[in-house]
Amino acid sequence: MIGFGCNASPWYDHDPRCPGRDGFHHGIDVAMPCGTPLYAGLRATVLPPSAPGSPGPAYGVNPVRLRIASPGGAHDIVVGHTRQVFVKPGDRVRVGQRIALASDSGAPDGCHLHFEVRPVGGGYTTALDPHRWLMLNRA
Repeated sequence: MIGFGCNASPWYDHDPRCPGRDGFHHGIDVAMPCGTPLYAGLRATVLPPSAPGSPGPAYGVNPVRLRIASPGGAHDIVVGHTRQVFVKPGDRVRVGQRIALASDSGAPDGCHLHFEVRPVGGGYTTALDPHRWLMLNRA
């Protein structure tokens, strides 16, 4: 739906890293029907909403923030635009565990999964290209 980096979507303010009037998208959006179950692909710990770098209202009313340990060190994962969340802060999430349902909460462009990777405690401006965490190849 919308990839990581510069794009011409009307939802983002101009970013100086981008050409023309393009904005910068800090994650990957994948379109899916509202209510689609979202499952953990990695072991993680659910972070509280008040943790440093917490997502703002653009991520919807129920964003999920997870801390993962990876070979390159720990990272925070943001899952935005969820309808119902099945985990709570402090929970240890296992691979394959249902964590939430997809929604359009906070999203002007329909139901989708927003997947974002940040350094521990980082805000949206520190987001990293999430392709390797999703095991996707860049086109």
